Amino acid sequence: MTRSAESTTRRRRREELLSASIDVARRLLADGGLESVTMLAVSREIGIAGPGLYRYFPSRSDLLRATYRHVLDELVAHVRAAVVRQPAGDRAAEVHALTYAMFAWCVAHPHEFDLLLSAGLRLAREDGAVAGEAGGGTFYEVAALAFPAVAAQWADGAVRFDEPVSPELEAELTARRDALLAAFPDAPREVPLGLVAAVRVAWQRTFGLLCMTVYNHVLEPDGPVRHDYITALLGDLNERNLALFGMVPSPAVRLEPVFAGSGERSGS
Repeated sequence: MTRSAESTTRRRRREELLSASIDVARRLLADGGLESVTMLAVSREIGIAGPGLYRYFPSRSDLLRATYRHVLDELVAHVRAAVVRQPAGDRAAEVHALTYAMFAWCVAHPHEFDLLLSAGLRLAREDGAVAGEAGGGTFYEVAALAFPAVAAQWADGAVRFDEPVSPELEAELTARRDALLAAFPDAPREVPLGLVAAVRVAWQRTFGLLCMTVYNHVLEPDGPVRHDYITALLGDLNERNLALFGMVPSPAVRLEPVFAGSGERSGS
């Protein structure tokens, strides 16, 4: 075998082991939660003896970081696909569908949600924190998908946001706007900071209900009654968020059921 062929074989083997390790980590995560994802458990599953896995992931934090990125990419792809399914140019439908798709995925993947939410906190105590890996905060890449629609609303004059933002928030919101404009180069360049602040408000409202739902903090009966109650809360919240941007729910929206294939936690 030539040196080039040997190098190609080693690279392919490395890529296969990296992929297999992340797949096993995700399976362990889904079955037993974050604490079940250990270097020893993953090594056993993929058949690497002793400390061999450390050649590919120098620490558990590195393994979790790679798993975190894989999970977040899956969530972003899921939400992006829901947005693309909406009627072309229907901004309200895009924002509405984004919210429901995010809820549905997180409810069906509670331990993955736990990883995304707690990675920056838990891994910060270890030797390789992933804080900021999501591009500016937890789930930031998902929230950012709403930006083109709401920025277009502003460009069309449907909303203004002329009021100045608080001085203590100005630097943060400016950095966030710069990141959004870099991610979406076709968006209007002059969007006001007030619009970015409104997106943040809408996101915080939504994320609060999402955390309460996944962690079973909504004190209603289990089963369909609870599901209907949370879905109604989400619908009301979504209408208020849309109204921030001069939108009303679209009759053409294609929504994903929040609790289809639910994997939500039991108990309180």
